[in-house]
Amino acid sequence: MIRHPEIPDLLEQYMKAVGAEERWVTVSELRSYFQMEESTGPAFSGFLKKIHQGPFVSCRYKVVRIEKFQDTIPPYRIIRKYLVQERPAPRSHHVPDARKSVRQTR
Repeated sequence: MIRHPEIPDLLEQYMKAVGAEERWVTVSELRSYFQMEESTGPAFSGFLKKIHQGPFVSCRYKVVRIEKFQDTIPPYRIIRKYLVQERPAPRSHHVPDARKSVRQTR
């Protein structure tokens, strides 16, 4: 299988381009948008399944739901659609200044 390290970036580009924080997408839709060959389908679907299972560090989106439906035209394939959602921004943890917590005894 060919690796496609650009897939996380492509997903982010797509979500920014459509201006959505949450959107149902299909692999076919992503391939068409980026004018990529069918051979990239497994890379897209694999990545979408991966971010459904847990967060991916370099991608700020997650898949919150996967649904299957049957295509209405032959060969009547089973198609998955993925609900892609922007993850909340990480909280910034306030680290107290160590110099202020040290008592000055003079």
